[in-house]
Amino acid sequence: MYVIGIDIGTTNVKLCLFQLPNFELVEVYRFSTPTKWNEKESEFEMDKIWEGVKEGLYVLSKKIKNPKEIKTISIASAAQTIVLLDEHNQILEPTITWYDPRSKSEAELVNNIVGREEIYKITGIVSHSNHSLTKLLWIRDHFPDQYLKLKKWTCLSGFIAFKLSGIYATDVSLASRTLLLDMSTRKWSKHLIEDFELEVQTFPTIVESGTAISFLKDSLAIEVGLSPNTTISIAGHDHMAGSIITNLDVDKELLNSTGTTEGLLLLKKDSFLNSDFQQNAISNGLYVKDNLFSLYGSMPTAGYSINWFTRNFLSSLDELTQMSDGLYKEYQKNSKEFIENLLVFIPHLRGSGPPHRDSHSKGILYGIQDQTEKRDILYSIFAGLCFELRNLKDAYIDLTDQDIKSIKVIGPATLNPLWLQLKADILNCEVLSYKTEEAVSKGGAMLAALKQNFIDQIHVNSFDRYLPSQENFKLYDEYFNRMYTPLSKIKREFDLYKSTEI
Repeated sequence: MYVIGIDIGTTNVKLCLFQLPNFELVEVYRFSTPTKWNEKESEFEMDKIWEGVKEGLYVLSKKIKNPKEIKTISIASAAQTIVLLDEHNQILEPTITWYDPRSKSEAELVNNIVGREEIYKITGIVSHSNHSLTKLLWIRDHFPDQYLKLKKWTCLSGFIAFKLSGIYATDVSLASRTLLLDMSTRKWSKHLIEDFELEVQTFPTIVESGTAISFLKDSLAIEVGLSPNTTISIAGHDHMAGSIITNLDVDKELLNSTGTTEGLLLLKKDSFLNSDFQQNAISNGLYVKDNLFSLYGSMPTAGYSINWFTRNFLSSLDELTQMSDGLYKEYQKNSKEFIENLLVFIPHLRGSGPPHRDSHSKGILYGIQDQTEKRDILYSIFAGLCFELRNLKDAYIDLTDQDIKSIKVIGPATLNPLWLQLKADILNCEVLSYKTEEAVSKGGAMLAALKQNFIDQIHVNSFDRYLPSQENFKLYDEYFNRMYTPLSKIKREFDLYKSTEI
């Protein structure tokens, strides 16, 4: 028996074929996420994404003797981006990327009309240009003719599920990232629909993550070489789907999902909709399993910071790996010297995330001297990412009064021992690294297999353990309070000044 997990990511789209019961990865079909740019504005090319998905399914269907053994296709995706369709199910462009900042004024409009505290009490998230509602309002304002043709919209994974099955839906985890879901009822907010004069019939049906919403369309089954009895499900928010492979515990553990962005996920039995969480821009959400709630915060430029460094300072990814491995070996021998010469890197290349969320925030690299080398900058980038993560972890602990002893890591960071050890030393907790290839696709596949009774329980993947050095933590803690935090506060004043000029 086999299952397919699809991950519609910001940078890449991945289709993975897994064999049950151990979810052995049989084959991966991968392509860069088609995206078009106009200066800072960016849009996903959904027709090309769909064609790539179809090609991937065809390729995977040829990897086993009997494609009928592929029982389900489960789709996870980056959050917030929505796809608009007309009465003929044709895409109404633009499909604005989640990180595109063009709807900043609409985000402020939401605050002005509803109120900052009220919108948080309803949706559990802070109004921001990332969210689906602000994208929808921007399109209505700037492409009124396109908007008048709107008959339905859904999230990225919902769009792929729609193309596969004909059913028009989104799952609970992605619905809770739109800025349109009422967290108290788990339904679309009538209040917000009325406030912004939206058409409720255009909204997707909200479904349970991982459950079968329909079967693969007959005509499409023939085209891609799969059985029409293959079920289709929406695994939901990519970071949430990826967490499934770790069997994340409620309250006690954090998931650190790494990729282009980097997120911290804490599972709770209740939502937290008060002003303290709002002021720290911590996002509430609905989890993909067990009717749990999520607290989630993300850094817009984690892996992106590493890519930025590689693109500008190195010749290849192989050089990045060699430099990181060399730094790790030296760090193990003499970490104190590294910490004493640490540069300050604040990784706000695409703005900042919580607890001080600001789309105008800029990055900074402080402390460069004539003897500074590329390797010094790389080490400081890894450390800077960890300090940003500490800010978020500290906010979780302060707000929930819940100490965190363990962080479970998935994604590209699991391939970098230096980054993992720095996480342990700077955040002062054990780090469990799940070096699982294609964690989001696998988590989505496991979730669907569980919800559809192909398996009885989720078997937790193996992990590597990194423990903090108390001596290193004390040095980093002193540095954090003496250098990183004061410089961050000063920088925020410059960011605020700059934003008033725009």
